[in-house]
Amino acid sequence: MAITYENVVFDRIIESLNTLLADEFSIQIRYDEHKGNHSFLITPGEDELIELISKGQSRTYSILISYELTSGGEYTKNHVKQVSEIAERVKRLIMNNVSYSPSDVYKWHDGRIETITYARADGILSANMEFVCTSLETL
Repeated sequence: MAITYENVVFDRIIESLNTLLADEFSIQIRYDEHKGNHSFLITPGEDELIELISKGQSRTYSILISYELTSGGEYTKNHVKQVSEIAERVKRLIMNNVSYSPSDVYKWHDGRIETITYARADGILSANMEFVCTSLETL
């Protein structure tokens, strides 16, 4: 007999992040590599058990949301401002959706951007944002 399960990390977390980002920004969202002069890249990170309960489990998920801007080798004030504005806007978007249940369908709670790491290399400016949330799965 086959078990039944839900692909929580993808169906609840990643798809919901994609929806939130797509609704807020007119920027490509990718899963394989950055494309074009700017894009988001979503990469699953950790999936950690918090607690087993009698009919399920509570887990913490982390997802890397990377934003890259191709600057053509120049790192101007405007380039830095654009990357930091995107990161600040993502941070606020997640803060506004700390508990996410679209159409009353539970996805996560305690959603947050835990860290943002800015970097530059080879004509690219980036903001790497670690999204972390908790999701309760019932059996």
